[in-house]
Amino acid sequence: MKIKERIPEERSLTIRADILRLLEDGELTVGELSKAIRKSEKELYDHLQHLLWAKSLVIIPAECLKCGYRFSKREKVKKPGKCPLCKGTHIRQPLFTLPKNEQGT
Repeated sequence: MKIKERIPEERSLTIRADILRLLEDGELTVGELSKAIRKSEKELYDHLQHLLWAKSLVIIPAECLKCGYRFSKREKVKKPGKCPLCKGTHIRQPLFTLPKNEQGT
């Protein structure tokens, strides 16, 4: 059985540069970034974590839609599985944006 050679997709920007370019216009979830960049959410998590460590990214915390709990001390980029207060699982994804000084404001 012969394995097909995978032809890489042509990109003018790196994935991280693409993420930063998209965030210049405002806040986005990982799902919205995934659709715009055409990469899986799973693939983007590593890039988002790296940008967070490099201080090129700010997280607007996830929030429980049942009780309103904000995951403000959470430093992971993935959406939490359940709320520590009410144990609800209906949680708004965190939003990602650029630090204020990089948005030109």
